[in-house]
Amino acid sequence: MSDYQTAILLITHDMGVIAETADRVAVMYAGRVVEIGSVGKCGRRGQHPYTRGLMGSIPKVGDDVEHLIQIDGAKPGLTEVPLGCAFHPRCGVAMEVCRQDTPLLQRCEHTEVACWQVVKARAEVKGEA
Repeated sequence: MSDYQTAILLITHDMGVIAETADRVAVMYAGRVVEIGSVGKCGRRGQHPYTRGLMGSIPKVGDDVEHLIQIDGAKPGLTEVPLGCAFHPRCGVAMEVCRQDTPLLQRCEHTEVACWQVVKARAEVKGEA
């Protein structure tokens, strides 16, 4: 859309549609943006556990469609979003801070991501942990 200097907001669960029509994507979980970046970078190297779960659940040609990969747990009702990171009850790497404090979007390499695990990993790499 940059040729026309316009933008559209497309809301979908179909990652194929996103890949075909968009340059950038905002991944949302329970009404909160958890990652923003280019379609290619989020798709190939997403940082948030939910983004990774989404991408991992897309069936590949030749996959057994009777046994599709799913993200563990149940999504919350939007009137019952938990404290902290909304994804923490389903997240395999959640820490105590994830249960208490809502992470804000932070620049991380090629995306902006709202995840305490990513913040912790960046601090460890920088020697701040």
